[in-house]
Amino acid sequence: MINDDIIYEYECCHEKNRIVIIGDIHGDIRRFKDILIDAKVINKNIEWIAEPKNTIVVQMGDQVDSINRDPSLEEWEVLPDVEMIYFTNLLNKIALSKGGRVISLIGNHEMMNSIGNFSYVSSKSLNNDDSKRHDLFKPSGALSAILSQRPIVVKIGRLLFCHAGLTMQHLNILKKYNKDISYINSIWKNFIKNSAVLLEDKEIFDTIILGNDGILWTRDLNNTEEVAKMLESIGCNYMFVGHTVVDGIKILNERIWYTDTGISRAFGNTSFQYIDIYDNQVNIRELKTDVV
Repeated sequence: MINDDIIYEYECCHEKNRIVIIGDIHGDIRRFKDILIDAKVINKNIEWIAEPKNTIVVQMGDQVDSINRDPSLEEWEVLPDVEMIYFTNLLNKIALSKGGRVISLIGNHEMMNSIGNFSYVSSKSLNNDDSKRHDLFKPSGALSAILSQRPIVVKIGRLLFCHAGLTMQHLNILKKYNKDISYINSIWKNFIKNSAVLLEDKEIFDTIILGNDGILWTRDLNNTEEVAKMLESIGCNYMFVGHTVVDGIKILNERIWYTDTGISRAFGNTSFQYIDIYDNQVNIRELKTDVV
C-alpha cells in the first residue's frame, strides 16, 4: 500500500472563490509572471496581492522542456527551464502564507524528464550536461523532491483539473483494483521518489499514467456522452486540460475546457490566454506582445 499526502480534493464555493488557470508554460518564466501580474495575483516584487486572498492558481503542467518548436525562432531563454519548477514552488509558499495556493500539475514533460527523456530540452537548459539533469530528476534529486509533492489530478469544488484528460477507461481500471482517483497521485509520488512501481499498481501506472491514452498523454476526448458520464460519476461539471495546443481557450464537447494556447515563446506566438474564474463566471483573458 502507498500512503498518500498529496491533496486531491479542495472545497470551493464557486460563487465566492477565485481560480486562475494557466496552461502549459514550457520554461517561460517571464510570460508566466506577466500573466500573474495581469491577473493582479502578484506584483512585480513577487508579493501576493490576489483578491480574494484565498485565490487558487492552477498551472496545468509542462513547466519544463523549452526547445523552440520552430527551429527558425530566435533563442529567447535567459534562465534554464527548471527554474520554472523552483519558482512555482517558491510562489506556492508565498501564496500559502497569505491564504492562497499555487497548484502545479504534473504534465507529460515532467514525466518524460523523470525517465531520462530529454528530447525537448533546449541547449540552454541542458548546457551539454545530461548527467546534471539526470541528477536533478533522479529519486534523491532536488527536483524529484518538489515534483513528488505535486498532483497529476485535482478536484476543486465541481471542477476537475488534469494535464491531458481523465476518461472512463481510466475510471474502470481504478474500479478494477478498488481504487479512487486520488490513487493516481499516490502512484506518481511513489514512482518519482523511488523510480519504481508496486507490482499491484503496474496496470494503473502503465495505462493511466505512462500510456499514450493516459491522463498525461491522451488527445482522445471526443465522445461527448462518455465525457459527460465520466464527469457526472465523480461529481464534476467540467474538466480543464492542457497538453493539446489550441488557438484560443475554448470549451469542447460541452464539458472540457482546453487551456493550452502556446504561452511559451518556444511556440512563437505573440498572444496568449489564461482563465480567471470568479463569482461563478469563466473569464478568458488575453495578453499580446509585439515580439516573440
